Amino acid sequence: MELTKQKITCLMESSIDGRLDESRWSVLYDAKGEGDPDVYYQTKADINPEISILGKETVLKHHCDTPFLSDTFTRIKNPKPFLGIRSNAQMTAIFDSKGIIAYKNNEIWGTTLMVVLGEDLASEEYLDYLRAHEISYTFAGPDGHDIRKALQSMYSDFGIKNVLLCGGGILNGSFLKQGLIDELYLVLYPGIDGLSGVNSIFEYQGDKDELPTKGQSLELLSCKVVRAGVVLLHYRFHYY
Repeated sequence: MELTKQKITCLMESSIDGRLDESRWSVLYDAKGEGDPDVYYQTKADINPEISILGKETVLKHHCDTPFLSDTFTRIKNPKPFLGIRSNAQMTAIFDSKGIIAYKNNEIWGTTLMVVLGEDLASEEYLDYLRAHEISYTFAGPDGHDIRKALQSMYSDFGIKNVLLCGGGILNGSFLKQGLIDELYLVLYPGIDGLSGVNSIFEYQGDKDELPTKGQSLELLSCKVVRAGVVLLHYRFHYY
């Protein structure tokens, strides 16, 4: 399945050792120069995506930890995308293969919510819940890992061409392995985490001998020192 009509940009902020937990980073040397606006959010605004894509762990950590509960589990018989009320031009898609998060409404961080599900893992009860809250949804294959199918649905069913991938590392790693990223913006915070095993920018979960970036290379498009030692890097992916 070719996705020639979509552009997929990855935007991440990390310490210089590629770690994502801001609470663990060493303090800024020049904190007075940090200033506003925030480099990450300004870059996101400049990209102006139609949809931002996140993994469920990121949402559970930063937005909502309410689980979806049901006394029954009915397998989905006819998985078709659902277009809920779209109050905001920008959308946020959450990859949640099993459908475990109970949202209060169809908005998240000032955008319209979409949930990406596994056809064999989510339930009819969860679809009923989403429809009752006017929350859009689509599917990423039986196990929720068919990213290309989900992206194609975003294009054909929702008209989305400009896609922003925002992590976490596991979801980023899946996009990376499948060769789906066109450009990367990396906001480098001038600090270090340093601990082994802490979540990082790309974390493809495969066998130890796999090479998720085989056949890929990065072209540096720009490098900008923004403020307080924060550096914004912009790369283009090439595939061969």
